[in-house]
Amino acid sequence: MVEAMTSSQQTDTDRLPVSGEIVRGHNNDYTLGDVLGDGGYGTVFSCTILGRHLAVKVEKYSKSMLFVEASVLKAANQRRLKHFCTMVDGGSLNKEFVFIVMTLLGKDLHRLRAEQVDRKFSMSTGLRIAIQTLEAIKELHEALFLSRDIKPGNFAPGHRLNNQHKTIFMFDFGLARRFVDKNNNLHAPRGEVGWRGTTRYGSLVAHSRQDLGRRDDVESWYYLLVEVTKGCLPWRLVTDRTAVQQAKMRARKEDRAAFLSGCPPCFDEILTDIDSLSFYDVPRYDQYITALEKVCQDKGIRMNEHWDWEDESSVRHTSQVTGECSARSEDRDKHVSQNVQGRGISHLP
Repeated sequence: MVEAMTSSQQTDTDRLPVSGEIVRGHNNDYTLGDVLGDGGYGTVFSCTILGRHLAVKVEKYSKSMLFVEASVLKAANQRRLKHFCTMVDGGSLNKEFVFIVMTLLGKDLHRLRAEQVDRKFSMSTGLRIAIQTLEAIKELHEALFLSRDIKPGNFAPGHRLNNQHKTIFMFDFGLARRFVDKNNNLHAPRGEVGWRGTTRYGSLVAHSRQDLGRRDDVESWYYLLVEVTKGCLPWRLVTDRTAVQQAKMRARKEDRAAFLSGCPPCFDEILTDIDSLSFYDVPRYDQYITALEKVCQDKGIRMNEHWDWEDESSVRHTSQVTGECSARSEDRDKHVSQNVQGRGISHLP
């Protein structure tokens, strides 16, 4: 068992590797390529080995939550879930950094939407994103994990180099939590637990600092649904968390018509149903997906249409790669202490 480090040790030893450096995993050595994305705790590099295009996600040893990510991906891979990367390998270097090697993805949905005209997806792309992201959430819950940080920045299309560009993947599980005990019984809510997630997409329960369940992931998805189909959320420019909470409450009452203006009628019904769920309820994923598929059918939208970001130049230019290292949730540093210090390669599932 690797012992926990002191603060001085963390300062002296923590580091991230650089492009061109070789890191050694269980199965192979990996030469780190271009930086795809970075954040306060880590970096994602491209890597090609034996003709396979991969991403290597690296985090500083003392701050790493990759053991959580590895647990989620292991559970997803065992179930052969469609919307999750394959975890190829993992490892660590002394007490400097920890890494996992996984499937390469494209740009995340937040970045892709920002690049569109008027920062808005077409209804075709938006509805198909909504369906696939909810399918991913359903799969995650079937693997017995909560995300607790559903947002567009944690989803991305697969990479064209791997012929997965029509599938939306979920990634970044730094705040994920298994919601059942060792006997697969649901954990009871713990009362007030502090903030989890991202302010723009957090559920009303999250704003109340209460324990989150499956319904809260789906409520966060609903805000994603409105944003990717309508183009924006009313509180997009609001930074005060209490003000955002109040805006979300008004969106259910006096501002509801404006909030859902231009949206298909089923959006109103889906919101009503989500708000009716209790902590213990299983969300009606299939019911929501069926409703969105009916909208696609009515609008003549085919599920295999090009995404908005797939113009001729993007189809030819396959060297652009993802920022799979989207920033951790706003308050993640408050919860780093939950990490069992010293989880290195031997602790990666």
